[in-house]
Amino acid sequence: MAGWTSYIPLLLAIAASLSLLWTNRWRYNIAAMAVLYLAVFWFVSQVWPIGLASIKLIAGWMAAAMLGASVTASERPEAAPPVLSSRIFRLVAGVFILILAISAAPQAAEWIPAPLPAITASLLIMGMGLLQLSTTFDPLRVIIGLLTILSGFEIIYAAVVSSVLVTGLLALVTLGLALAGAYWLSLTTSEEPV
Repeated sequence: MAGWTSYIPLLLAIAASLSLLWTNRWRYNIAAMAVLYLAVFWFVSQVWPIGLASIKLIAGWMAAAMLGASVTASERPEAAPPVLSSRIFRLVAGVFILILAISAAPQAAEWIPAPLPAITASLLIMGMGLLQLSTTFDPLRVIIGLLTILSGFEIIYAAVVSSVLVTGLLALVTLGLALAGAYWLSLTTSEEPV
């Protein structure tokens, strides 16, 4: 990809990761995960053949659908809106992670043979996933945080290795995390008093 078009998936990744931090509604979180995996697919398709990169997209969308179906099946109520101060904290922390990713990407580009927007997006996505993990106890958000960290790692890893076996194993890990999350969600909703 040439020029400004390589920054489109970076903008998608920024919007999706900030949306994951901002909202507590599970429908929006699942939609943001789908957009995030679209950005991951776009970055991975820059260094891999399109057929191999589409495995990331399919596995990510299947994981998002699995989590969405488990939330729907468990009849999980919408979470109460978070206090405004916690939203502001998450947004400010997300902006700091964005600044850190933008400033650290040129140094990482010396070691990793990937385009600069891909490295920036990878660092951003992994940082946002870590932030999400550190600010919640909700099982759905924890699993989404883990999937977010893994998807950021997959962008950098795709630039280094293009093995079909590793691609399948990473897709299996993504689906395994989503399956474990779906099971965890079914356990937590069955334990709640009626």
